[in-house]
Amino acid sequence: MMVMTSKEIFIPVKPTPASRPRVSRYGTYHTKGYADFRSAMNKFFLSLEGDFEPIDKVKFKVELEIICHIPKKPTNPYPRGDVDNYVKGYLDCITYAQLFWADDIQVTELVASKRYQEKGEDYGARVRITQLHSQGDPYGI
Repeated sequence: MMVMTSKEIFIPVKPTPASRPRVSRYGTYHTKGYADFRSAMNKFFLSLEGDFEPIDKVKFKVELEIICHIPKKPTNPYPRGDVDNYVKGYLDCITYAQLFWADDIQVTELVASKRYQEKGEDYGARVRITQLHSQGDPYGI
């Protein structure tokens, strides 16, 4: 029998797709926009510290709804940036914060969407993280 434990949070940080790391003779770095996103995510996750513990050797399902800031005159009916790059940023920041899992390799199921914010709605991301495991099987295999 499959047992599930879920946590749902809203992350009130402006979504930014992950950029490819840039390499210079002084080292590797990310674009300023993505570095600012990671910094804001780290500050948000520090406020959650103590509420969650990282778990190793367990599988997770992540459902991620990315709500992007709508420009005054959008050129497309959908936000710019690949949905997989948005997801990478969120998963990497959650891994770095060590709140749910020890490594995002433990995420075995993923559902993601991106859209513009609706009138009166805040931008950010709704994240539901579900721990998947079988009774009597600590590894959920």
